[in-house]
Amino acid sequence: MFAVFITFLVALSVVSASTWYCVELQSTIIGDNAAVWKTENCTNDATAQPLLTVNSVTFDLASGKVRAIPAVSVDPSNPLQPVNAMAKQNDKFLAGINGGYFWRVDIDGAWIDDVCRGKTRQEANKPASSVNPNYGVSDGLIKIDGTVFGNNCDCKGYSRPAILAINGEQSTIDVVHRAETVGDDVANALGAGPNLVSFNATSGESFVDIPEDDDNINILEHAANTAVGVIYGSSSKKIGSAVKATADSTGKMIFVTTDGSDECGPKDITCGLNSKDLASLMKDHFGTHVAMSMDQGGSTTMWVKGANPSRDGIVSRSHNTEPVEQDGPRNVANALFLTLV
Repeated sequence: MFAVFITFLVALSVVSASTWYCVELQSTIIGDNAAVWKTENCTNDATAQPLLTVNSVTFDLASGKVRAIPAVSVDPSNPLQPVNAMAKQNDKFLAGINGGYFWRVDIDGAWIDDVCRGKTRQEANKPASSVNPNYGVSDGLIKIDGTVFGNNCDCKGYSRPAILAINGEQSTIDVVHRAETVGDDVANALGAGPNLVSFNATSGESFVDIPEDDDNINILEHAANTAVGVIYGSSSKKIGSAVKATADSTGKMIFVTTDGSDECGPKDITCGLNSKDLASLMKDHFGTHVAMSMDQGGSTTMWVKGANPSRDGIVSRSHNTEPVEQDGPRNVANALFLTLV
């Protein structure tokens, strides 16, 4: 099934929220009115032109038409694939972003695993286990319709994981410790990091929350970025009674990519955002109650079905210092898709 597109081009409308100033370039309804894909140019400097390109896909968590679901390659001969290739596995996929981390530990060849230092290929080749969190193919939690492919490892490494638990209007994001996972009531989940935004149910306020004990290099680097956020609805168990009265009736999930480049380090702001600025964008511009980062830099990818045919649906840029025809998406181990039910 092809996505249904209705596009509104907006030349001059400016959206301002807190420290972010954004010019909407286009807004497209996809999937029979199930979701909205937007492209904006943004800045957090009121004196500067909004030149940072931001793509987002927003949908209702209570929708009976769509849901979010992680995905991995189903081709055993090609376990790492770009998001647009993974999208071809299911005709119902409408949009998607890269997921948590880009490597699979079960793949032959030399590699340096900074997320799970010491996890072996022998462990990776064993079935995922709740008893031994180092078993399974991945560095972070991947749970798809009840099947666990890998857990947040119990090794030294530079990431304190966050978990996106996909559970309808009870969907949320939590900061966890290594080896922690989700309950049996959550059929779909994805672990990555760093965490970006958390919610205080007592005060009813969200706040930038990048854990101090997370030494993930992605926190410091200016680069292309990928994030996912949740806006709680009135039925969410995560919000207190004082907030329920002002909350939207239905919760929302939002996929976000910000264009940039890769491996530019902590000082080169021309390469994109660092995690602090990404957290501010998610909280102040998109209004998320909670948000987390996926893998960034060269992994950053947003795919929208039927969009940008010359790039096979890829609408983001992860190497924007290169000509667009050379800015191909990186092979990744997993992705997060919006799919028709």
